[in-house]
Amino acid sequence: MTLTPRLRVVQPRPPMAKLDAPYMLVQSNKDGSARYYFAPKQLDRRAGWATVRLHDEYERPIADPLKAAEACRAIAAIYTAWRQGAADAGPWRIDRLGRVVDDKKKRRAPQRHYKPGQIGAMVADYLVHELFLAKDAKTQKEYRIYLGLFVEKFGDTYWRRLAPGVVRKWLLARGRAGGWSGMHSCYRTMRAFFGKVRLCYDSVDHPGFVPPEANPVVKLDLGLPTVNLLLWPREAIDAFVAMADQVGEPSIGDAVVMMAWLGVRKQDWLSWPANVFDQELLAFRQDKTERPLVLPWKKVPALAARVASAVRRRGTVTAATFFHDRDGRPWRSPGTFRKAFNRLRDQLSAKHPAFATNYYVGIDPANPLQLPTDKLTMRTMRHTCITLNHDAGVPRELIPSITGHELATIDEVMKCYNARTADQAAAALTIRLAHEAKEAEG
Repeated sequence: MTLTPRLRVVQPRPPMAKLDAPYMLVQSNKDGSARYYFAPKQLDRRAGWATVRLHDEYERPIADPLKAAEACRAIAAIYTAWRQGAADAGPWRIDRLGRVVDDKKKRRAPQRHYKPGQIGAMVADYLVHELFLAKDAKTQKEYRIYLGLFVEKFGDTYWRRLAPGVVRKWLLARGRAGGWSGMHSCYRTMRAFFGKVRLCYDSVDHPGFVPPEANPVVKLDLGLPTVNLLLWPREAIDAFVAMADQVGEPSIGDAVVMMAWLGVRKQDWLSWPANVFDQELLAFRQDKTERPLVLPWKKVPALAARVASAVRRRGTVTAATFFHDRDGRPWRSPGTFRKAFNRLRDQLSAKHPAFATNYYVGIDPANPLQLPTDKLTMRTMRHTCITLNHDAGVPRELIPSITGHELATIDEVMKCYNARTADQAAAALTIRLAHEAKEAEG
């Protein structure tokens, strides 16, 4: 038997295309395969450029040399344009898998790359964390604005090197240029950010972990802006509630009485269920700070009377919320409530253009103790609640158990108003007179 040798036909290989791809780095694996990278110049890493492994559209590492060269050339074209000064080119055009980003929004809004522990990196971590995303849309928008300003000024600064004096000068400059109210909102946002950002990190050794006692902007001695922060006189509270009852908006009157005694934020009570006052203790977690409060509301006869009256009206109310509009429906939004409140205030202003008060207002130099009715707002009712408690002799340490403020905020509010109120001056004089009378007897 004769064996015929098996012949193997060998086809000639096509010529290999030249891997003409600038800045492409090739590294070999142990199995003989290769890994392909785009590798920019070392000095350009400070501008955000980095060595990235090349991937395809399905997020798989590219193994074919020709496809790798094609992908690298696309990146190199952007990189070269950036080095030549092109405005629409930069590291933001390349994602972490080495692919060109075509999103036009990202082209128009390049993102800086900060190092861990720098303000910019910490803000970026916070803005994608559930702590921030759980906030309502309005609060998120406000935080993005003020934290954006903070990063614009101090993004490259490591938080441990953030000098309070520099931050204070910057905030004061912003206040003089753009208004004190906005300046203070920016300050409060920064302070709250440093109080929360440590919760974004799992380790105390993370460069961005800020211990509670190390908040660099907790005490800048800025005080509160005086614009529009005007306390409600007691007569104004009573007159507003009476007006609400008269024009068929008793639920707004209920809210004013409740805020005057408890100082609850509007964003908390606006959606309270209809049975919220069925228990003797009002228990809830504040939306803004997540701090729980438990309030024995029945101890206040005026508030208990308003709640009892509201319960009797429930027969004609369809709202599933305790507070509602004049038609018995829940408030659609905070803006809807604000419009109704402003209408009531305008009606009251026509009847009582101003109210006498015992603290210095100074809007009308001829009558510095007159508060115009059109300056009353629900926002300042929280400050009113603080000062009414303080003027009544409630220790500062107990006031936060009612209003939910931090002690530092209580001190700020009283620093703003204490020097202008007659109640505290009268209390001080009473103590001195009693002391001198005792000395005279002795």
